[in-house]
Amino acid sequence: MLLGVTITPAMLIGGGSALLVLSFFQVLQGLRKIRFKGRMHLTVHKGVAFVLLAGMCFHGTAALAYLGIIGG
Repeated sequence: MLLGVTITPAMLIGGGSALLVLSFFQVLQGLRKIRFKGRMHLTVHKGVAFVLLAGMCFHGTAALAYLGIIGG
């Protein structure tokens, strides 16, 4: 249980899948296979990076709670 929510395996699979899709988007954007013109490229690239970082932190915390390493 984390923040009053019971973590289920389906939640972890869904979160991991979403992070994987965002990672692919980030890599394609960094390789400029997905193109944004001008300053927009860096803005979108940095924005997606922050979303990925937040998602990874939450996903890791949820996985630790599911395994019983943290929480009560």
